[in-house]
Amino acid sequence: MKISFQDIYPVAAAQPWMSVPFQGFSLDSRQVQAGQIFIALNSYSQADKTQQFAQAALDAGAIAVISETALGLTQNWVCPELRQWMGVWQNDYLSKQQNSKALPVLAVTGTNGKTTIARIVAELLVLSGQRCAVMGTTGNGILPELEASSHTTLDALHLQQLLFEYKAKGADFAAIEASSHGLEQGRLNGCDIQIAAYSNLSRDHLDYHGTFEAYAEAKARLFRFTSLKVAIINADDPHATVMLDAVSHNSAHPKVLTYSTRQAADYQVFAIQYSLSGVNFHLKTPHAEYQVQSPLLGHFNIENLVASLIMVEQTGVDLGQLIAHVPEVKGAPGRMQVIRHDERLFVIDYAHTPDALTQVLKTLKRHVNHRLWAIFGCGGDRDRGKRPLMTQSALALADQLVLTSDNPRHEQPAQIFADMKAGIDFSAHEMKEIHDRREAIKYAVKHAVAGDIVVIAGKGHENYQEIEGVRHWFDDVVEVQGALGCQPLDPNLIYTA
Repeated sequence: MKISFQDIYPVAAAQPWMSVPFQGFSLDSRQVQAGQIFIALNSYSQADKTQQFAQAALDAGAIAVISETALGLTQNWVCPELRQWMGVWQNDYLSKQQNSKALPVLAVTGTNGKTTIARIVAELLVLSGQRCAVMGTTGNGILPELEASSHTTLDALHLQQLLFEYKAKGADFAAIEASSHGLEQGRLNGCDIQIAAYSNLSRDHLDYHGTFEAYAEAKARLFRFTSLKVAIINADDPHATVMLDAVSHNSAHPKVLTYSTRQAADYQVFAIQYSLSGVNFHLKTPHAEYQVQSPLLGHFNIENLVASLIMVEQTGVDLGQLIAHVPEVKGAPGRMQVIRHDERLFVIDYAHTPDALTQVLKTLKRHVNHRLWAIFGCGGDRDRGKRPLMTQSALALADQLVLTSDNPRHEQPAQIFADMKAGIDFSAHEMKEIHDRREAIKYAVKHAVAGDIVVIAGKGHENYQEIEGVRHWFDDVVEVQGALGCQPLDPNLIYTA
C-alpha cells in the first residue's frame, strides 16, 4: 500500500482522535511531539517492542502511527513500503512548511572512495567561492564545521531535516555519501540528487546484502533517481556496466560521463608521475587537456580527484579554475592521512576490506624506499569471510605484518584472530600478533626505520574502539603521535602528504 503525503493530513483530520494540527513526523517515541505522526519501523534488534514504542508515542501526543505491519492500534495506518516513502513525505512536509526546496545534492556511491570524493567536492566548491554541506562517514555539516555522524547515510527524516537546515544557513549544495544500506532502505528518497558518481565495487557488507549481486544492485539504485541530470562512472571498474544499465533505464535520461586511468573515456588520465609529495598527471577532457598537480597520495586518489573535478564542473564551475585549486585540496581525515617522522611515513587509512587494503598497499609500494608495514584488524559481528582475505592481501604486498584488534564489538577477539589466520602459512613472512592496538602501534614506531612506510589500516577517522558494546576513546593519529613523542594535535584536522 502506497500512502502519499497528500493523503495523510486529510485522512487524519477526519478522525475523531485528531485534536491538534499536523506537526510532521518522528522516528523516536521518546522525542515525539504533540501533533506528529510516529513512524514505527520494525526494529531488527527489538522487533517485539515495535507496538510498545508506538503506544508510547501515542501516549506522548502523536496523532497517529504509520507502521510496516499492523500493530493492533486504532490510530494506525499500515504501509509495507514505509522505508521507501518516509523521506519523500518528510521532504514534501518541510517544503510546504518552509515554502522552499531542499538543497541540490551531489551524491557518490561505491565501496571505496565515497568519503574522499564527497570531501574533495565540498573543498573544491568552497575554493570556488560557494558553500557546500558534507554528509557522510566523517561528519555532517557545512564545511569546515562538521559534527560526528552516526551513519554513513542518515535516516530519511534526519537527512531531509538537515538538508533544509543547511540551505537556511546559506549552503549552495550538499555532497553526500550514498551507502548501499542507505540506498536499499530508501534513506535518500526525496532528495534532489542532480549529479551522481560511481567509484568502484569490491566485497563488503555481504553480511547484510547476502550476495555480491544484491550489493551491486543496491549501489545502482542511485542512478535511478528521476531528479538525476548527470551520471559520472568509473569506466575502469568491472561493475561499471551495472551502473550504466541503471542509468539507461532512468526515465529522466541523465547525461553520462566516464573517467579512466587506463582506457579511452570522456575524462582520461595519462602520464602519471608519483612522488612522496603527491602525483602529477595529464587529464584529457572533451574540451581541453590539463596538467594536474595533486598533493594526495595514491593511484586511487587520482580516480577520486577526477571524479570530484567532474562533479563540480557539472555544477557550472570552470574546470581550469578547479584544477588551479587542486594543490590546496586536503582530502578527508583518516584517508591516506600521513605523519612524517625521521624519514619514515606513518599512513592512517580507513581501508577495512580486502580490496581497499590491497589498493592502499599497492599504491604505497610505488613510494617506499625500504620496508612496507601493514597493521590492521577485522571488525567483530561482521562478515567473517573477508577476514583471511584481508590477511592474504597484506601478505601479498607488505614486508612486515602486524595483526591487531579493530572493533571487536560483541565478538571474542580470539575468534576474530583465528579467522584472520585461517588456512594461511606464515612461515615465509614477518608477522607479529599484538591484540592491543595501542601496543601494536608502539611496536611499529619502535621498529620502523628510515625509508619505511607504516600503514595503520581499518579505523581511519574513527576515534573509538568498540569492545563488548562500549565505545572506548581511541584515535590512530593521536596514538602514532604519542608513540613518536610528538605534541598531540587535533585529530579533527587533516594531515595529508
